[in-house]
Amino acid sequence: MLGTVSNSDEEGFTFISCERLPAGMFVCYNDAGKNILCRVGDAEPLNHYPQEFLMDTELDADEVSGFYGLDPEDFKYYSYTASVVGFFDNTMGEFVNPRTNPACGVKIERAGDEVLKDISKIKKGAAGSAFLGNVLGADTGVVLSVRDIVSQHVSVIASTGAGKSYTVGVLVEELMKPYNMAPVLIFDPHGEYSSLGEIQNMPDFITPSYRPKVRIVKPESIKIRISDLSVSDFISIMDDGTMSDKMKTLFRSAYHSLKNNGKKKFTRNELKQEIEALQDSTNEPTIEGIKWRFGKMYGSIFDDFQTIPLADYFKVGQLTIMDVSGIEETSQQLIASVMLRRLFDAREGTENNRYNETHVDKFLPYPVFVVIEEAHRFAPHSGEAKSKSILKTILSEGRKFGVGVCLVSQRPSKLDADSLSQCMTQITMRIINPTDQQQIAQSIESASRELISELPSLAKGQGIISGVAINTPTLVRIRKRLTSDVRGRSKDAPALWAAQRKYEEKHEMRGVRADEEMDVGV
Repeated sequence: MLGTVSNSDEEGFTFISCERLPAGMFVCYNDAGKNILCRVGDAEPLNHYPQEFLMDTELDADEVSGFYGLDPEDFKYYSYTASVVGFFDNTMGEFVNPRTNPACGVKIERAGDEVLKDISKIKKGAAGSAFLGNVLGADTGVVLSVRDIVSQHVSVIASTGAGKSYTVGVLVEELMKPYNMAPVLIFDPHGEYSSLGEIQNMPDFITPSYRPKVRIVKPESIKIRISDLSVSDFISIMDDGTMSDKMKTLFRSAYHSLKNNGKKKFTRNELKQEIEALQDSTNEPTIEGIKWRFGKMYGSIFDDFQTIPLADYFKVGQLTIMDVSGIEETSQQLIASVMLRRLFDAREGTENNRYNETHVDKFLPYPVFVVIEEAHRFAPHSGEAKSKSILKTILSEGRKFGVGVCLVSQRPSKLDADSLSQCMTQITMRIINPTDQQQIAQSIESASRELISELPSLAKGQGIISGVAINTPTLVRIRKRLTSDVRGRSKDAPALWAAQRKYEEKHEMRGVRADEEMDVGV
């Protein structure tokens, strides 16, 4: 027993306890044989010491109260607010609120495993499960439904250093387990997920009939086939702010002329020839201006034949990490745009029987999952990005065709609100910025206000999981990763400086030493 109900109203109820309980903790009470799950809110002392007892810092308040004949234990009780979650209905598969609060005098208990297990929709280790951690303050595991994550998307939001990438690593580990064998792609702008390659040789992931594969695609290997670009892609690359409307109109004419002639796949020179074919005495300077800007299409990431091979990147039981670190941000957006557009077309065409086994580059007969790191770059709240439109399309329509997305960001206020609201499962970790907290509160319907208020006080590795993949919003302690987490950690600058100094002392560095050979006097 933890305490006793003292009052209730339409907002919830209060109970008295002598134990210190953290906000967000689960408790329960019994009502007609049913265990009713509740969530602890704010707390305040039931009785306050007289101010005079506290004015002398040299004296202990308990000793002063004892001196005056008061029982110090009377000041150790707390009044807690709490809200009712409900009882778990096995038929409906969810918590049902009884619509009544407990009466005064009802005993409040600590929620045990037999109650907390119903927080998860699926059992740990079952097909389609993802074990992410334990209920904060308890040993009960929190297991998400992979089916709901993939079909209705997920967001991972946290401030820098709160464990965002670490948590994504845990989620990806679960997706690659033998009971899931998911085809996963991580779009990695910082090159921080390469350690996940360890899963290929770890016993936890291997069975007699299954061994996961990891494919790491380096920046120099990423190519965009010229014919995979839309006309708006071309113009966004070519236009430096000085491209006139006449130039854009003529370029569109050349592009569509090539497409209308049945050229689904064309080269840069073929498109250039179409542009030149439009030249006459009235538009010669304009065509020359287009050709000069078209020179940008001969950059390193563009190719006439090579492309993003969907069939190789998305295989059952394979994790593909697209390392786009070192590529400028606008090019990252373009790569993401082309990859997502081709992926959506492949899944939609396969589902609608437009593509079959003969369409090697477009046939994708199973759902896939894509992790977008630094999501606010690719779907910004304000302004445009080359990838924003297709990403919003996939988030709103992708569930019909089996394209699941995980948006990862440390600044939700900079992330497109519509995109964030389409993620029906949310993993939210420490967020300190009030603007970011407000954005989360507006975009995430299932997270209660009490839990949102807990975001600044969450420790590293703690988070709030809410949404369709879990039965009720829950404070969770993320489990330990099986793979190493190197790139996500902060650099220990003093240790690195000391190591470098020792290296220099051991190996006399070549070059001019300022204090010996240069005049540095003032």
